[in-house]
Amino acid sequence: MGTFFQADHLVMQFGGLTAVDNFSLTLQPGELVGLIGPNGAGKTTVFNMITGSYTPTSGEVIWQDENVTRLSVHQITARGIARTFQNIRLFNDLTVMENVMVSMHHKLRSYFWEAMFGLPRYRHESRRIREESIDYLQEMGLAHLANEKASTLAYGQQRRLEIARALATRPRLLLLDEPAAGMNPLETMELAEMVRGLRKKYGLTIFLIEHDMKFVMGLCERIKVLDYGITIAEGTPGEIQKNPEVIKAYLGEEKNA
Repeated sequence: MGTFFQADHLVMQFGGLTAVDNFSLTLQPGELVGLIGPNGAGKTTVFNMITGSYTPTSGEVIWQDENVTRLSVHQITARGIARTFQNIRLFNDLTVMENVMVSMHHKLRSYFWEAMFGLPRYRHESRRIREESIDYLQEMGLAHLANEKASTLAYGQQRRLEIARALATRPRLLLLDEPAAGMNPLETMELAEMVRGLRKKYGLTIFLIEHDMKFVMGLCERIKVLDYGITIAEGTPGEIQKNPEVIKAYLGEEKNA
């Protein structure tokens, strides 16, 4: 059996600063894994290396037996790795539906001139993309807002729209960067159920960053902990909660916050 996903000894340096040092992770199909740590621990930098936003100083990213370390964001997305962002990146002037449809245009097979003249293949593909977009919005509880401007959505709804847009690229590995940020407890609980449902329905492997400890501990099967770019712990939620290094570096901070 080949390698599904492996980050192998990733290092990211910016000038003299080492943001991430010797990060390794293996994911199996269908896993739901969390990455936690204090602010500035290097979590989003790990995501940026995996998805092509940053080229690691050293180390490799292997995806389905292919070395994708130096591929572009577009190339990695096309191979089945999608992500959301800590800072929401929506097209605010487009509708909710259009935001999702934009993510699917790389799947179009019709040519520009077919679109220009409204030929049958383009019309068929456009209809299919609209139908699929509605399906993804339905999954995230946003279908009733399909024709609203993205900028009019509440913050929690914008977070869910980002996930719908990532799903529209048809990933096998989905990276969620603080998906519950800014959500109230009810929204967070609903999001956890949605994430479980998405994993089951689409056969996803999910790797997520989150500060909400209740969300992470209740959702993830395995958790890695970063502190100042270094992995200080890895294990089940129960093991992580009892780990003295984690309590000192992160959970303790949360309790005193």
